[in-house]
Amino acid sequence: RLLQLLCLPRHYIQLHRDTTVQSLTVSPSVVGGVLHWEDSPLVKAVSNGHVLVVDEVDKAPVEVVGVLKGLVEDRHMLLADGRQIVGGHRADHDQGPSVIHMHPRFRLIALANRPG
Repeated sequence: RLLQLLCLPRHYIQLHRDTTVQSLTVSPSVVGGVLHWEDSPLVKAVSNGHVLVVDEVDKAPVEVVGVLKGLVEDRHMLLADGRQIVGGHRADHDQGPSVIHMHPRFRLIALANRPG
C-alpha cells in the first residue's frame, strides 16, 4: 500500500525453499504454443528503476540470498544466459548487448518472518 501511495512502480517475487538463482532472473511462458523465456520481475525492476519487493527471504536457500546480497552491495550480478547486471562505477565501463545497466532509482525491499 505504501508504494501505491507514493506512486512507485513495483514488482513482486515470493521466495521459497525451491527457489533457484535461475528462477530469479528468467521465467518461462508459453506464447503461441512455444516456450519463451522472459526477464523476471527482478531484471525488469533493475532495468526500469522500479521497486522490487522480495517476500519470504527467510525461506530461500543460502545461495539465492547470497546472490541478492551481492546485487545490493556490489551492484553486480551475472545471469545464467551470459548477461550481467551492473551499476555504480561499473556501469561507466561496461557496455554492450550483454550488459543490463542498473537504473539509479532501483530499490529492493526484502521481507522476512521472525524465527520461531
